[in-house]
Amino acid sequence: MATTDAPALQEDEFQDTPEGWSERLTMEFAAARREVERWHKQGKDIIAKFRDERTDDTIDGVKWNVFTSNIQTQRAMMYGRVPSVTVTRKFQDANDDVARVAGDMQERLLNCDITRDSDGYVTGLGYALDDFLLPGHASVRLRYVVEMEDVQQPPILHPETGQELEPAQTIQQKKQGSEDVEVDYVQWNDQLWSAGARTFHEVRWWAFKAQMTRQELVKRFGEDIGKRVPLNAKRPKVAEDTPRGQNPWSRADVWEVWDKEHKKVIWYVEGFGKALEVQDDTLGLQAFWPFPRPMIANRTNNTLVPRPDFALYQDQYNEVDEITARIGLLARALRVAGVYDKTAGDLGRLVNETRINEMVPVDNWAMFAEKGGIKGQMELLPIFEIAQTMDKLRDYRQEILQGLYQTTGFSDIMRGQSAEAGVTATEQGIKARFASVRMQALQDEFARFASDVQRIKGEIICKFFDDESIIQRSNIQFTEDAQYAKQAIQLLRDRYSDYRIEVKPESVSLTDFAALKAERTEFMMGLSTYFQAVAPIGQAMPGALPYLLEMAKWFVAGMKGSSGIESVFDRAITQAQQMAQNPQPQQQGPTPEQVKMQTQQLKGQQDMQKIAAQTQARLQERQMDIVAKDKEEESQAKWNTIEAAAKHRITKTLGGVANSGLGGPMP
Repeated sequence: MATTDAPALQEDEFQDTPEGWSERLTMEFAAARREVERWHKQGKDIIAKFRDERTDDTIDGVKWNVFTSNIQTQRAMMYGRVPSVTVTRKFQDANDDVARVAGDMQERLLNCDITRDSDGYVTGLGYALDDFLLPGHASVRLRYVVEMEDVQQPPILHPETGQELEPAQTIQQKKQGSEDVEVDYVQWNDQLWSAGARTFHEVRWWAFKAQMTRQELVKRFGEDIGKRVPLNAKRPKVAEDTPRGQNPWSRADVWEVWDKEHKKVIWYVEGFGKALEVQDDTLGLQAFWPFPRPMIANRTNNTLVPRPDFALYQDQYNEVDEITARIGLLARALRVAGVYDKTAGDLGRLVNETRINEMVPVDNWAMFAEKGGIKGQMELLPIFEIAQTMDKLRDYRQEILQGLYQTTGFSDIMRGQSAEAGVTATEQGIKARFASVRMQALQDEFARFASDVQRIKGEIICKFFDDESIIQRSNIQFTEDAQYAKQAIQLLRDRYSDYRIEVKPESVSLTDFAALKAERTEFMMGLSTYFQAVAPIGQAMPGALPYLLEMAKWFVAGMKGSSGIESVFDRAITQAQQMAQNPQPQQQGPTPEQVKMQTQQLKGQQDMQKIAAQTQARLQERQMDIVAKDKEEESQAKWNTIEAAAKHRITKTLGGVANSGLGGPMP
């Protein structure tokens, strides 16, 4: 008999009480779990695949863990070093010292926290990246942590009569230097979000699970609630004679729910019947969420549930393992084995026992010869056919791997190897360049995630930290800009959105030093060419120098990794503007010293032009050598292929003649 679902409660039917919030979240969690149930199971299977935790040994259990190798390579390329934070101003005004100092303080403070051993940012990013590459979902959360202390406030007395106006009392205040912003990693399956959300902007609530002991519950929520919350045993059952409630592994799954729709934070345990605690928004952040937008694999605009990469390519990965297992089975069968006539006596010793040259006596030789000799009474396992089958399977496996590289975009060249012989360096460079397109997109997404964590952390610092804490952590008091510190802190509190906090991809991903050198060489060549072209204009029109430098800065800003040199251009532009506004009075004629200096400058310019011309000529010569070498390698590869094919045909022909018995013994 079909049953109908009970009608869903409307928004106004939930009361704003602990019991009402528990009823609301019970329904919300049930809907959210239905949405992610399949993905949770899939994620656990993918992690088991990565770790090669085998539940059933199909065929013989031999596998070729290409998936694990790919993930390890991706992990190393995306997160190769400790990240660094860059803080830039919206308006790069050279005379705005307060804004400049505010950005420097923020950058100093954030980078200083990253290097602390107790900071969870670096390890949290690593765990989150593993979650992103395997189950396909990664997130961390941030907490503002502060220690309070009791301070005795003396009574307030009347200034004239001395009468006590207010009695002495105990108040709580922050301990000096005790505040911090913690970055906590949250496992991918310890999170839930509102069902039906198609994009992150449509999420109404987000929940994080934490396991708490009985003592932690009492300390956090008080004895009335902490002693009544049910616990779950997370380890094997203890002995029957253990007193109830003393299982050392028992924990309560406490969900911390951030409700953006109602601007509330709720602590909730499923099945308890009432919310443990309900508070208004405790941080008051601009985007409300105390965590960055999660990294979601293969996200679309119709669901937030990830689709892991492995799920898209699992057929190829599994087929590689299956073919490898079959090759392993054949390799075990590839040995000298066979059957022989039992009446042949000691004939089996030829295979089973002999280790050196040995003659085995045979009775009734004439009869033995009439039966065909050894071939007539012994049959070996067909080793040649097994070896041929193994070769075919290896070729098929390589074909599957090539298809896998095509679909994943993870080419063999990114793994530090070349699958084909005779491939030129130019061809390998082209493959690596196009294969890195997807990797660069992943690196950019990871850098975005790392940047968002630091932006939220910076906002919490500006919102809650004391001025002294910010000054001490940034160490700004020992610099020439100490006089601007107080104003800079106030500017950060008032106009925090004017600053862009960023972790750039090149500061967190594995550095390709060869590519970095090539980029910087190209950058310097382009810059020198530009200055050679505009030098006559700057000499003829000194007032145009600031504009020429602005154009150079625009050119520099478009180069990858150029942020560190932009400040140099800012100072040069400022000096050029000052020189243009306050030109030096012209003299009637140049002094001998000036003539000598101009002569030296002219000679220096000529030398620079000569060096630049020589450099350009050497570069052109080098390029011609590279082109010639590539052509030579291509030609050599073709001849190698022709030679190998000819050798193969000769070998095959000689082998066919030998097998036919017409050629006689080979010399």
